[in-house]
Amino acid sequence: MLFYIAYNMLGIIADAEDMVQETYISWLDSDKSHVENARFYLIRTISNKCISHLKKIKQQREIYTGTWLPEPLVSPADAESNFDIKKNLSIGFLYLLEKLTPIERGVIILKEAFDIDYDEISKIFYITNDTCRQHLSRAKKKLALEKNRFETDTGEHEKILRKFLDACLNENFEGLVELLREDVTGYGDGGGKPGSMKKPVAGKENVMRLLIAGMGKALSSARIEIMSINGLSGAAFYISSQKMPDVLLAIDTDDSKKIANLYFIANPEKLQHINWQNIN
Repeated sequence: MLFYIAYNMLGIIADAEDMVQETYISWLDSDKSHVENARFYLIRTISNKCISHLKKIKQQREIYTGTWLPEPLVSPADAESNFDIKKNLSIGFLYLLEKLTPIERGVIILKEAFDIDYDEISKIFYITNDTCRQHLSRAKKKLALEKNRFETDTGEHEKILRKFLDACLNENFEGLVELLREDVTGYGDGGGKPGSMKKPVAGKENVMRLLIAGMGKALSSARIEIMSINGLSGAAFYISSQKMPDVLLAIDTDDSKKIANLYFIANPEKLQHINWQNIN
């Protein structure tokens, strides 16, 4: 639970693991005679450590080359999670959370993903109950949340992904047009490496151009694997290596069964922990 709180707050696996380690050390060093609720103590400790860490790395993300996307959590597509999928926020949702202040991010994650009540969150962040509600309200307005972004039909999501990949592989342009929303946006995180996307590509026509450009030699020669990326089906493209994927693809879908956003993660630093043989 502590790892998922930290990961959803920070979007980087190593940073989340560091926060868990620091929280564990804090627990070992604490005077437990004053700790009435161990769970609350641990959640409060890691949440505030993450808030402080977010403030430190905020400037780094502002000057990041290209679009910053969270580091993906990957597992086999058919893996059964022993953790509530609701708490495993999607790549798209974690990207949206970058719009929020650290405290807004903390409040919305604890309230909406972990079902922690206002009274407890108020005590975690040392704020009043009313202030806690105001942070949540502002966060939702900033995100312009559609319906409930914390719930997704995973089966339907995978069907749409497979249709998309099939259309790309077969250069079925009409099929692609049908799958994409008019306001679809493509985001790419290449970590600044040559040839990577520098800015988001918005609009169906522009995204189609982007996809057509990628349907050439690279896509036709790639080995493609369906895998779970942050709890939803995504795709890994192995082009130059048999171990680490060159690109991960995650998508957002809407109620009309169309693709709203595409996320291409090609930053080697965010893919180096992924080895298909290992996760199988």
